[in-house]
Amino acid sequence: MNVTITQLISYPIKSCAGIQHQQATIDTMGLAGDRQLMLVDENGLFLSQRKYPQMALIEPTFSKLGLMVNAPSMEPLSIDLQQPTDHSTHVKVWQDSLLAESLQPNVNQWFSDYLNTSVRLVKYGKKSHRPIDPDFVENGETVAFADGYPLLIAHEATLDQLNQQLEESIRMDRFRPNIVLKSDLTAWEELNWKSLSDDEFVIELVKPCTRCVMTGVEQTTGQQTGTEVLKTLKQKFAHQDKAVFGINGIARTQNATELNIGQKLRLI
Repeated sequence: MNVTITQLISYPIKSCAGIQHQQATIDTMGLAGDRQLMLVDENGLFLSQRKYPQMALIEPTFSKLGLMVNAPSMEPLSIDLQQPTDHSTHVKVWQDSLLAESLQPNVNQWFSDYLNTSVRLVKYGKKSHRPIDPDFVENGETVAFADGYPLLIAHEATLDQLNQQLEESIRMDRFRPNIVLKSDLTAWEELNWKSLSDDEFVIELVKPCTRCVMTGVEQTTGQQTGTEVLKTLKQKFAHQDKAVFGINGIARTQNATELNIGQKLRLI
């Protein structure tokens, strides 16, 4: 059985807008550049759209030096990710504490001004180390600042069925996947898939993704619209009594390889 890639999305800054790709490099840490940067508060705790839905309107694009970032009513910001830094800081993502690299003060001020609260932008660096859940690790795989796993895979058929139950249809970006797939299979079957592969890699599909209030954030406006999506997932499509959408994945590969829109993957 084959499935087809229809979207490839990376999120350079955790919980900010994603970048659509026609082609993307994949390795054991997921798509290249995905969630390698993160905003934290003065205590080093990560920020997300759960509390700051307007983060959805922070739009990064890759540049020669690193990133160019735009947001409403803000001047564009250039972030030089090649500038060396020897300052490490402790940060926390959920229950994980790790070291990250601090970036330039002007960068922190830009994000603080936009969010109207004191924040810092940090980078997953040489001293950073965040192991994946040991129940799913084979070769010491790690993850950067994603919630728990390097990849999130979504199925078009499932969104189509969910939209039939909602008052207003939503887009796939509500769920912030890395890889979106089209297949001839029915909705929700992806929760039972085992792996995706080609000749260069295998993506082990390890755990359905539990959902939260971020499903209510309209990504094009940065507005929290309510809990209809979350309640519908929980009441009509619950998996093990939880609201889920998509499935987390870990790439098993010796070398970085390329994924392309329209590429077919073998499904187990």
